[in-house]
Order: sequence, then structure tokens, then C-alpha cells
Amino acid sequence: MERIREFGLLVLVMLGTLAVSGCQQALLTALVLVNGTDVKPKYEILLKGEKRVAVVCRSLVSNPYDVQNAPREISRQVCKLIDLNVRNKKLKVVEPAKVETWLDNCNNDFDNFLEIGRDKAINADIVIGIEIRGFQIRDSHSAYLVQGRCQVNVKAVNCSDGEVLVSEDLMIIDPPNLPISGGPGMEAAFRPRFIQVVAEQIALLFHHHDPHKSNRIDADNLDMHRLQ
Repeated sequence: MERIREFGLLVLVMLGTLAVSGCQQALLTALVLVNGTDVKPKYEILLKGEKRVAVVCRSLVSNPYDVQNAPREISRQVCKLIDLNVRNKKLKVVEPAKVETWLDNCNNDFDNFLEIGRDKAINADIVIGIEIRGFQIRDSHSAYLVQGRCQVNVKAVNCSDGEVLVSEDLMIIDPPNLPISGGPGMEAAFRPRFIQVVAEQIALLFHHHDPHKSNRIDADNLDMHRLQ
């Protein structure tokens, strides 16, 4: 009964819009109501067909202190976001624990992402490889300010023939406009939130998303001042 009421309300909204603004506006309103404001991802390689995808992240940063566990944290979050948001019921994301075990066994020393995807323990159709080329939390001009900066290259490799399907360089800055005050304990509180932002920016390359969300990052981060 509740669904019937919702459908009736939708019809009334469409009819009202039709009477006021004409057919084109009514059709536009109907499309927004049905499909929302999401747009297709930049790369649609995960949207169709039965695919098994592995996500691997490694750091090329010389200072391990800055990066710490960021590669594993980022890959776990990207896996979760892809599994949650990619509109393909036939998509299977390899469990991050399996990838982490593989990396531990080789001491994170491997030649290329294709090597991981083709291993029997992983057996992926596509590997999304993430290389961290720069990572910092503290603002470079002041030890008392925090502003996350992460430079990454994102690749997607077809494991059957080795074709590079995606190669994208991203420079992720958060908050994007201004650093925020970094009092005692602020860096520890800020770090996981920045990791989440990095993962979101990587994952949305492959799934439908709201293009206006990135414009709200500064507003979303205003409450970080309360963490001090």
C-alpha cells in the first residue's frame, strides 16, 4: 500500500510539472526522480559482464613514516566502495586479505600488477593497481596546519592479455582550498578521514556517482575543527 501511495505521488508531481512548465520540463523532472543525479563513471570497464577484480596498492614514497599503512588502508576502502557502488551483480571483488597475504609472501616485492592478478591464489580478470607517488598529512609550510596531499597513479590491467585499460594520474588534496589548524591529536583524527577521501576519489573512476559531491568536501570537513 505504501508503494502505491509513493507511485501516486510521483504521478501527481509529474502531472503538476507538465501543467506548469510543459512536456520537456516534465520529462526532465521524471528522469531526475527515477535516475537521480548520478553520472556514469569515467571508465565503465567494471559495469558489464562477469568479472573478478583485485585491488592492489603500493607506495613509491621514499619516506615510509609518511605513508605508514596507507596502501593497505586505501586498497581496503577502494574494494569496499567498488563492491558497494558498481552496478554489476556479476562483479566479484577479491577479498583484500587474500591480496595482503600475497604481498606479505613476496615482501611487497613484485614486478608489475599483472603478476598478482595471474597468480592462482588471486585469479583476477582485472587488477586495479594504485601507486602512491606522494603522500603527506601536515601542511608543507607549517607544522601547525594539516592538509592531506596524495599523488597516485591508477591503472587497470586486463589479466588475460596484459592490456592496460586505464592509466590515470590523480592529485588529491583535502581540504582542497585551505589547510586547517592541527592541534594536539589532530593528525591522528584527520588521517583516516583523508584516507577515505583518497579511496573515494579513486573508486569513483569506476562507479556511478554524484558529480556535485566533491564540491561539498570543504563543507563536510568543517566539523574537523571540533576534533581539536
